[in-house]
Amino acid sequence: MAIVVGFVGNDPRINTLQSGRKVASFALATTEAGYTTQSGQQIPERTEWHNIVVWGKTAEVVEKYVHKGSSLYIQGKIRNRSFDGQDGQKRYITEIECEVMQMLDRRQDGNNPSQAQNTAQNPQTASNPYNSSPAPFPPPQAQENGSDDPPF
Repeated sequence: MAIVVGFVGNDPRINTLQSGRKVASFALATTEAGYTTQSGQQIPERTEWHNIVVWGKTAEVVEKYVHKGSSLYIQGKIRNRSFDGQDGQKRYITEIECEVMQMLDRRQDGNNPSQAQNTAQNPQTASNPYNSSPAPFPPPQAQENGSDDPPF
């Protein structure tokens, strides 16, 4: 089982099989942050690319809503396969066959006043979704009986 969280590298490729079932494929980039060791050695950030394959109804969701730059959580099985390239050479590929997908982007429709407000307050966020910070957790609800005890 593999779990990856990252950004889609290009718009997904969608194919429809003769049976009518859809399959989507795309590359997902994950980045490990760079750091400095205790000895002062600089370790640069490292980006890995993962080939993702999505089938059926989830592929239809990918077709409608996933685009280059989309942030996704993917959970699936690692699959290795081979194929013959255009030059006749045998090629090998490792893919993650998606079982669970969660879209991590905020909704980008006009019905979300907080998004419009955030864009108005910080125009940089609208042009670069990677700079947006996650929404803060809502404040805890006050207890009506004045007790500090949890409600369970």
